[in-house]
Amino acid sequence: MKKKKIQLLVLVILCLLCVGAYVLVKNMDFAQEETLSAQQVTVTDFASGDVTALSVTGDHILNFVKEEEKWVNADDREMTLDQNQISSLVNNIAGLATESVVEEPENLSEYGLDNPVRTIKAEMKNGSNVIIYVGNQNDLTGDYYIRLEGDDRLYGISSYVVTAFDKDLEEFIEETTEETAEESLTEEPSEGAD
Repeated sequence: MKKKKIQLLVLVILCLLCVGAYVLVKNMDFAQEETLSAQQVTVTDFASGDVTALSVTGDHILNFVKEEEKWVNADDREMTLDQNQISSLVNNIAGLATESVVEEPENLSEYGLDNPVRTIKAEMKNGSNVIIYVGNQNDLTGDYYIRLEGDDRLYGISSYVVTAFDKDLEEFIEETTEETAEESLTEEPSEGAD
């Protein structure tokens, strides 16, 4: 009987230790989440609705201007553009935040920012500009290094922000219903169709 009481006491103590460890770990995870979210740094602080022009130079060349709430190609205003695609680009860089910051980079060439592969310029309603220089991709995280004009810090941002700009102007041209109908009429019938 005494042996059973000792075993029961040991089991109760082990259960209490497990519950205590669980509560401790649960609280530690919560504290870490608070610390991580507190480390978010704002990279760009503008609303997408404030952007009146967007240009990209480097490996892809784009030049869009917003006229009467509609995006147009600055070099050919008659071109019909896919408004959603351009708005998506603007949304990607508006209100951009990250946890990855290099406060005092010693050598910009280590990050590909001595000769950026791409420059993204957003012009605002108030006449100010936000210029983003895009550098190398971090092999470990997959993030890209960027630097803003007038800011000595470097930021690591998600690759989707940068790769969204991996498009040529032709990819922004909106297909009209007429063009789609013409394409379907000129397609050859598939083999075996009677």
